Formats: sequence, structure tokens, C-alpha cells
Amino acid sequence: MREHAVTNILLGVIAVLLFLNLLAKAPIAKVEADTFKLDSCITERPGDKPAAYVHVVSH
Repeated sequence: MREHAVTNILLGVIAVLLFLNLLAKAPIAKVEADTFKLDSCITERPGDKPAAYVHVVSH
């Protein structure tokens, strides 16, 4: 009877670790940038207002 208890405990530990591993590898929403449309950010003359702006983030 003691052997079954130890086996059940070990199987329970393995099940919990597999579940935690599954949670760790679950897809997490990643931050991704859209394709930059740099042509709309560039103007012919320095004083012109661009149609769009490039947002740059550095860490």
C-alpha cells in the first residue's frame, strides 16, 4: 500500500510540473510593430508637414 502512495505522489508532482511547463510555454501576446510607411514620413521640403510620423522606442 505504501508503494502506491509514493507512486501517486510522484505522478502528482510530475503532473504539476508538466502543467507549469505548459503554462510557461503558452503563447504570450508579443508587441510587434506594424510595417513602417516611411514614404509618408518623408517630405520634399524641410518645412512641409509629413502625412505620418515614425514613433521610435528605445530601452
